[in-house]
Amino acid sequence: MVIHMRPAKRMLLTIMLAVMVMSFLTGNAQATSFSDGGGSLMVSIESADYLALGTDQIENDILTEFTLSLPNGYWVYGWTYIYCEIELPSGGYYYTELLVLASYSRLSLTLAWHNTATEIGWYTFFVYANILGQNVLRPGTDSLMFDPPTDGDAGPPLLEIIQVVAN
Repeated sequence: MVIHMRPAKRMLLTIMLAVMVMSFLTGNAQATSFSDGGGSLMVSIESADYLALGTDQIENDILTEFTLSLPNGYWVYGWTYIYCEIELPSGGYYYTELLVLASYSRLSLTLAWHNTATEIGWYTFFVYANILGQNVLRPGTDSLMFDPPTDGDAGPPLLEIIQVVAN
């Protein structure tokens, strides 16, 4: 039995067949908008402020809170490197480097920087976070300026991790 098709029907059938074959060949492709942090680790500083945390009762300590968040998706990672810095009005700075060995979708950290608010003027708190591993996100950063109105030196600087919350 021989079936004769008109050229228009043959053309339509060929196009439909080509589209079906192409849909099997594309694999797992996903469009991501980078403007909403889709490809970056999201860093958000909630607060940076001065207060008296130590037993000396001098308001020369700084309390910082920040959160790292992963955008929705499947991410394989093992280590997160976090660099935190407080820049003083004079240009000097205090910094710490943290290494987190855990999986999380959201990680919040509260740090106490004892004896670090020693100058009058505007301070800048800066956080840089980078995930190391396979299928990782781009690094994320955030910064915040604040003004502790104290002047003095009550001892050597000291960093204390007050709270870590991960989920």
